[in-house]
Amino acid sequence: MQITLHYTPGTRAARPRWLLEELGIPYELNVVDLFAGGGRSVEYRAVHPLGQVPALEVDGEIQIESGAICHWLADRFSDRGFAPSPDDPARAAYEQWMFFVPGSLEPPAFYAALHSRLLPESQRVAAIVPWCMKRYLKAVGVVGAALAGKRYLVGDKFTAADIMVGTTLIWVPDALKSRPILQDYVERLRQRPAYVRATQG
Repeated sequence: MQITLHYTPGTRAARPRWLLEELGIPYELNVVDLFAGGGRSVEYRAVHPLGQVPALEVDGEIQIESGAICHWLADRFSDRGFAPSPDDPARAAYEQWMFFVPGSLEPPAFYAALHSRLLPESQRVAAIVPWCMKRYLKAVGVVGAALAGKRYLVGDKFTAADIMVGTTLIWVPDALKSRPILQDYVERLRQRPAYVRATQG
């Protein structure tokens, strides 16, 4: 199986890269410099029609969207134990957290970042930032409540859901300052050897 991950550091592509390292399977990394316009090239648009990352190429077939990629990888390599089987009672919670990230946790944080630092100043709507952060903190609180007395989100075992949730929490460290449960959780994730490998270069 030939696997290539199209990747830009500091983006959602961190999720599948981390999972690939956890899985311990060979893959090639194609670093796309999105911030220098690499996503706009004709060649890369043939890989990802929106010129974004990540994109996962497996034997010539391309898949986009970080959550979908992580979901597929965890199930494709089910023997590695990063997703409960479909008949496992823990599967329902796993699916919930996999979709909680793109549905509830990430969007307010992303739009707060857009309107505070990513968009040109002339395009920012400053008034939206406090509203977004309030929504984000509510979602963060849901994660914290779920982790009370636990090390991980699903069956107290590390899964791809922790990668999805953890990467998002890591992006906004200030939101964890008064939440020791989440601080400990994030630190536990950052100490995983696969995470360290995935974030080095």
